[in-house]
Amino acid sequence: MKRTMTTRKVLAIGLSAALAATALGGCSGSGSSAASGSTNSAGSTGSSQSAADAEPVVMDLIWWTDGNETTVMQSLIDEYEEMHPNITINLQEIAFEDLTTKLQMSIAGGEAPAMSRCTETTVSQLHDAMIDFNEYVDGEALKSEYLDSVDYLYLSGDQIAAIPTEVTANGMIYNKTAFEKAGVEVPTGPDDIWTWDEFKQALQQVVDSGAVQYGMVIDNPSHRWATMLYEFGGSLANAEGGNLSSPESMNAINFTKQLFDEGLAVSSIWLSGEDPNNLFRSGQVAVHIAGTWMIQNYEENIQDFEWGVTYMPVGTTRSSVPGGKSLTAFKGTGCEQEAVDFITWVTAQEQNARYCQECLYVSPRADNADMEYPVRSEEFAIFADELANTPATVNFDLSMPGYSTLALTALQNLWPEVLVGSLTPEEMAAEIDAQTNEFMQENGYLS
Repeated sequence: MKRTMTTRKVLAIGLSAALAATALGGCSGSGSSAASGSTNSAGSTGSSQSAADAEPVVMDLIWWTDGNETTVMQSLIDEYEEMHPNITINLQEIAFEDLTTKLQMSIAGGEAPAMSRCTETTVSQLHDAMIDFNEYVDGEALKSEYLDSVDYLYLSGDQIAAIPTEVTANGMIYNKTAFEKAGVEVPTGPDDIWTWDEFKQALQQVVDSGAVQYGMVIDNPSHRWATMLYEFGGSLANAEGGNLSSPESMNAINFTKQLFDEGLAVSSIWLSGEDPNNLFRSGQVAVHIAGTWMIQNYEENIQDFEWGVTYMPVGTTRSSVPGGKSLTAFKGTGCEQEAVDFITWVTAQEQNARYCQECLYVSPRADNADMEYPVRSEEFAIFADELANTPATVNFDLSMPGYSTLALTALQNLWPEVLVGSLTPEEMAAEIDAQTNEFMQENGYLS
């Protein structure tokens, strides 16, 4: 009989830091007998010893949840344990905001967990304590399974510090009823994607028809806008330093400003914090540039009109901006091989598809681009296609620890000044480029 979550050790969010450091200790048992059965095509180098003869191993997996991820991951753990009766995996749920601190304390105390869910920030800060999967699997084969645009999630230089589990992506959600009323057809495939100028014309037509009050909303924080930046061929930075003043980046900035100046984009989102989700749900807006996480929200909360997802307009390239999570294993636990075997199994194609489908994520795996979801599979497929066409340029900006937060926060703070005319686009770009150069110089990215 399968054990349920109620029979497992769960780390209470309210534990003291001292207790947490002890509780995060990750492995018990011999730690010498690998659990066989990894099905990741990269292959595990684990022991061939049969599970029936293997010594019992108990591993902790540190986890937080944004929705139903705990339930789904627990079901996969249960399945894995049935296949490997010597393995017990304790899913320990903590608050996300406590993750880095508690991991740091447990590592410093010599009680690192066997495994943890992590973000790119976790990887950048703690990669020295993480195993290098290159030592356990064929690293090049493993990397080939994943989209190039998610490298920043799990790579630290040449080290494969983690393995991606899920991705969110930016894209274009539109009011289908409004577009149909205005007689405007949206792109239905990659071969008929709008240019940004064509999109602007279509948006104006929908507004002029009276079908909606506003053209579009772009979320603030600004990493949603960054999708436009990359599509115009720009970026926040490159190997030479800040890149917002480049012609390509300025084209994106100036085009965006035109949308606001002409009233096609709603400025109150950026100036007064008006909720873009509420505006779109109310039927007042034609287009919302948002992320995959809004699909479930709009599926549950929009009844008065039809909506869908279409392809982002294209500039010099196509792009999205990925965000995601990974799984990592830590050094010195005595069960590194067992942790690798589980992680490579749970992130393999079949298991990853189940996880992403049930949790409503886009898969970071190239072989899971087309999946059936409980809701809106066609919409998820478009987001996945946007992600698959995201250039490697994005990785440069996102791979410098702490940089994307700095740059995107600066954009979030300065864009309103541009919109009200107290700062020119050129001045905004120059100021952020200066901050970028200082950051890159201080952190050894510039000679």
